[in-house]
Amino acid sequence: MHRMRGRFPARILQGHHLVALALVILGGVLGWRAMSGLLMGLELLPRPPGDPRFGWPLHLRERVNVLLIGTDVTLNTRRQVIPNLARADTLILMSFDPLTRTASFLSIPRDTRTSLPGHGISKINAAYAYGGVRLTVRAVEALLGVRVPYFLKMGADSFARLVDALGGVWVDVEKDMFYRDWWGSLTIDLRRGYQLLSGEQAMGYARFRMDALGDIGRIQRQQKVIRALFVRLREPQTLLRAPELVEWYRTRTYTNLSLQKVLTIAWFLRGLSSDRIRVVTLPGRFTPLFWQPDEARVREVVLEMFYGVDAQTVAKTGVEVRNASGVPGAAQDVAERLQRFGFPVIRVDGVPELRNQTAIVSHRGNAQLARAVREMVGTGALALRPSRSSIADLTVLVGRDYVRHQLVGLRPRFAMLSPPEP
Repeated sequence: MHRMRGRFPARILQGHHLVALALVILGGVLGWRAMSGLLMGLELLPRPPGDPRFGWPLHLRERVNVLLIGTDVTLNTRRQVIPNLARADTLILMSFDPLTRTASFLSIPRDTRTSLPGHGISKINAAYAYGGVRLTVRAVEALLGVRVPYFLKMGADSFARLVDALGGVWVDVEKDMFYRDWWGSLTIDLRRGYQLLSGEQAMGYARFRMDALGDIGRIQRQQKVIRALFVRLREPQTLLRAPELVEWYRTRTYTNLSLQKVLTIAWFLRGLSSDRIRVVTLPGRFTPLFWQPDEARVREVVLEMFYGVDAQTVAKTGVEVRNASGVPGAAQDVAERLQRFGFPVIRVDGVPELRNQTAIVSHRGNAQLARAVREMVGTGALALRPSRSSIADLTVLVGRDYVRHQLVGLRPRFAMLSPPEP
C-alpha cells in the first residue's frame, strides 16, 4: 500500500464517474435509427471480421462490456495533487445486450477484497495506484470472470458542470445530509425531500458517505443519481445541449471507445425503457478491512447480468470440452473456466482433427447458453446440432484461435484513441 508523508493528507471522492454514463446516454440523440435483430441459423456461423459487436449505422450487434473508472484525488500537506497516489474511487462494470434489450450496471465497492495480479490480496481500488487502467481492468476481469474489452476513465471536477448544463436533476434526498471538509474544499448541505439538485448538490449527494453503510450507502446514492440522469437525458430538450456536451465528453475522458462506438451504445440506451435498466451492487458483506464478496451470489449476478443466463440452468447443463488446437492443456483451461461459472464438465479430451476455429455446439438447441459459453471462452463460432445421442448438452471444440486469443486477446486493446493516460 502507498503511504504519504505529512499531517493532513486528504482523499477527495469524486462524482465524475456519473458523467461518463450520462454522456453515453446523451450521445444517442445524435444518432440515426439503428437496425434491429441478430441472425443466427442452424449452420456454423463465423463471427464477422473486426469487432463483431458494432455495426453501421449505430447498430449494436452483440453484448458490449465497458468498465467505468472514476479516479479520486490525493492531496499533500500543501493541498497539491499527488498524481501517483490516485485510486479508483468508483468502478462500474456496464453491459449492453441487444439480444435481451437490457443494460446492466454493476457497482464494485472500492474496498472489495481481491487478488491483484502481481500485488497479492488488496482492496480493488488500489489497482489503479499500482498499475493504472491496465491493472484495474485486469483486476475486474479476474474478480468477475468477465472479459472487459473497453474502458472509460473520468478525471476530476466534471460532474457538477454537466448537471448544471442539463438544468439539474430531480432526486429524492432520503435524509438531511451535512458534511464539511475544509482541507478538500468540500461542503455537503442537503435537506430531506424530492428536489431539483444543482451540479454541486448532486455531486455532494453522490459523494456523501457519513452514515452507517459508508461506501455501500454512497453507492446506493450514486445509483439513484444514475437513474435520475437517465430520465433527464431522455427529455427532448436535451437535444439542444448535445453538441457542446459531446465535445466536452471527447476532451475530458480517457477511453479506447471511438465516438462512433459511444454513439452506438448511446442510441441503444435511448431506446430502452427504465425497466430494462438494471443497477446492482456487488453482493458481499462488511469485514473489518474489506468488502468481502459472496462468491455464490456474485456468480449468480454475473451470469445474469453479463451472460444472460441463470445459475440453475447452468448447473443443469452438461458440457464436454475437446481439444482440437494441438496445444496440450488448452481444453483443460477452457474446462476450468466453465466450471468456475457452475457448468458441470462431464468430459475433457482431445480429437485427432485439428481446427483453426473454436466451435460451441448445442445439442439441445439452446442458442442462449451457447452464446454465453462463447462469451466465457472469448472466441469461436456457434452451431445448433440437435442430437439425442450426445451425452453432453454442449460441446466445445477448442481450436487454434483460442490459443491465439489467450496470448493477445484476453487483455483490453489499448490502442488508444485519446492522449496518453493523464
